[in-house]
Amino acid sequence: MAQNDTQSSAKPLLPDSVKHALARVSSRFRDNVSANRALLRQRRVSRPAMPRVRGWRYLLIVGVVVIMTAVVLDMPVGAYRTQWPPEVMHWAARLTDIGKSGWILTPTGILLIVGYALNWQWFSSRTRLALAKAMSACAYIFLSVGVSGLIATILKRVIGRARPVHFEDAGAFSFHPFSDASYASFPSGHSTTAGALFAAVAIFFPALRIPALLLAIWLGFTRVLVGAHYPSDVIAGLAFGAWYAYFSALVFARYGFIFTYDAKGWPVPRRGVALVRLWRRRA
Repeated sequence: MAQNDTQSSAKPLLPDSVKHALARVSSRFRDNVSANRALLRQRRVSRPAMPRVRGWRYLLIVGVVVIMTAVVLDMPVGAYRTQWPPEVMHWAARLTDIGKSGWILTPTGILLIVGYALNWQWFSSRTRLALAKAMSACAYIFLSVGVSGLIATILKRVIGRARPVHFEDAGAFSFHPFSDASYASFPSGHSTTAGALFAAVAIFFPALRIPALLLAIWLGFTRVLVGAHYPSDVIAGLAFGAWYAYFSALVFARYGFIFTYDAKGWPVPRRGVALVRLWRRRA
């Protein structure tokens, strides 16, 4: 009896006020998601169809380059993997984890969740427009990096190429599909993330295309320097990530979110979506 009385008098884990607040946030989140889906359906019907997807010739050329790189470079690079200068390997080890997708997906995902949980009626129309642009940019980066990384992860598990750690006993062209992580070399996931991220930067800020390309290549090839991948793995990952960022921009332009099409059908930022320009106006 005493035990039952103690249990019955125990306080709830959360006060009623907190429960009500969480219920309101949850309801608002669902309402905002439903409104967003309705907007997508409306724009799918009202806006012109997406232009022809370009880049298939690009992917074919990349495929040829990947094969040639694998034939010419992967064997000698695999044999040399422990002989890079220590200073180079040190800096490569410090920088290579920038290619991890978590530091990109976590903040953009949190911002999206917060945006859907907000009561947008609290804000002026100008602020709501700025929030919508920011959320669209977060969604674009999240999907470009996240979906391309997911596809790369599935491919590398299916292909099952041995990493350079197995070079001495298995060579550069040993394949064990659906094996452990040491047989998940092709394509490079870090390089896919770098390709998608810096292609997105290049699409948002065309003036930064060359620096973005150089940074993506450098981050990709740190994976070679630390002995995690072969050059062909890196080229394939960079190229696929960049192509997927372009494809995602096409889809966003199809619905009129942050991108539109130029005269040749390429995705370009919509007027007023230059993030740097918006920041300078407010400064």
